[in-house]
Parts: sequence; structure tokens; C-alpha cells
Amino acid sequence: MQFKKVHEYTKELSVLYIEDDFNFREDTSEIFSKLFSHVDTAVDGKDGLEKYLSYFATNNKYYDIVITDINMPYINGIELIKEIYQHDKNQSIIVVSAYNDSEYLMELVNIGIEQFLLKPLSLEEVFEVLYTVSSKILNLNTNKKNKGTIQVGDNLFWDSENLSLFIQEDEYKKDIKLTKNELSLLKIFIKNGTRLTTLQELFNIVWKNEAYLGSPESLNQIISRFRRKVPLLTIQSLYGVGYKLIF
Repeated sequence: MQFKKVHEYTKELSVLYIEDDFNFREDTSEIFSKLFSHVDTAVDGKDGLEKYLSYFATNNKYYDIVITDINMPYINGIELIKEIYQHDKNQSIIVVSAYNDSEYLMELVNIGIEQFLLKPLSLEEVFEVLYTVSSKILNLNTNKKNKGTIQVGDNLFWDSENLSLFIQEDEYKKDIKLTKNELSLLKIFIKNGTRLTTLQELFNIVWKNEAYLGSPESLNQIISRFRRKVPLLTIQSLYGVGYKLIF
């Protein structure tokens, strides 16, 4: 992954970077400043939350990306993330963690974190993660401008106004008929964007008002049929935790 390729996606985005280690923060923020149009740094979770809210008050929008450490004074990374999601549930967040922070992994995944950078940082890994997150942000922003039509795969589109999935190739258009459960799943995945949708969330939303009580096995069967029915749709799974749509 080259700097130039990553910069094409990051150059117009804003970042809040929260890290309590002074030397590590200075070295890493220097890299970020070359990639992003705007970078603010914070020394701990409390400082990070204050700057997060201040940025919104000044700009009437939140940062495009928040990059945060886990173990910090005053407010740790997990508490900070939960607070941020209270303000913007779709906020893109990258967690920077040490190997001994693995005990927090399940909790972080459950609250919606999907991108991690491990200390000591590898520049290649940093570029890969930033490219993945930034490209998704730009794609989502582009989709919002396209009158409710979102591209969710190669030649595959979702019409959020009419709640329909269709294949479009030049003048050829084919609607894909979805079952009630498939439609519910797709709506949740698209709503959550880059965030992982947990099994519990799927059960609570998809089968909330039905007598059927879902189980991980039966949900797997539904998603397996959905994948076979629409092979252009990429549904990624994290075993025992949940699913997310890659688009």
C-alpha cells in the first residue's frame, strides 16, 4: 500500500487522534498530518471528548475519523467510544492498542469497533487500515448524494427510497426479489455501514415482533441462502459475534 494511493482517499478528511503517550503521539500524528486535511490531537479520554464536542460546536459536523488508544487516564478508550456513539452512532473509529489489551477485544467488537492498529505500529498496517476506513467514508458520502441509491457490490445497488435491491449494467436492470427476513437483514447492514451488526442486534430487530426465536444456526442458514441468492453481495462474518456488509 503506497502513500499516494491512501492519500487520495484521506486528503479531504478530518481526524481526532487521542493518545496519552507523548512521544508516540508526536511521532504518529506527524504521519497523520501528511495524510489528512485536518488533525487534532488529545492527551487523554477527557481531553478527547471535549475536543470532539468542541469540533462539532464549531463546524456543525463531527470528525470523519476518531483514532484512540484504550488505556488512558480520566476516561479510558472504551468509555470514550461509548460516549461518542451517544452523539454519533455511525462515527468511524479506529482503536490503537497494545497486545496486552486483548481482553478488551470482545467488548470493543460488541460496541461496534472493527478496525484496530497494534503497537508498535507498522506503516503498512496503518496505510491498510486508513485506506479501508477512508474509502468507505467517501463511498458512503457519495451514495448519500445519489438520491438514495447506494452501490453495495459490483453492478449491485440498493434503492433506499423504494427498499429494493437491483442489478444495473448499462441499460440492463434486474430487480432482486427479497424475502421479509432478507429485506430486514439488508436494511440493518446498510444502516450500520462499516459497523459490525451483532447477533443480538439481528435477533432483536429482525425477529422482534415474531413468535420465531432465532438462534445463531438458523441465522447462519438464512444468511447462507442470501449469499447464494445474491453472490454479488459480500456479507462478512465474525464467528459467534455478528456480520457486516462490505461495500
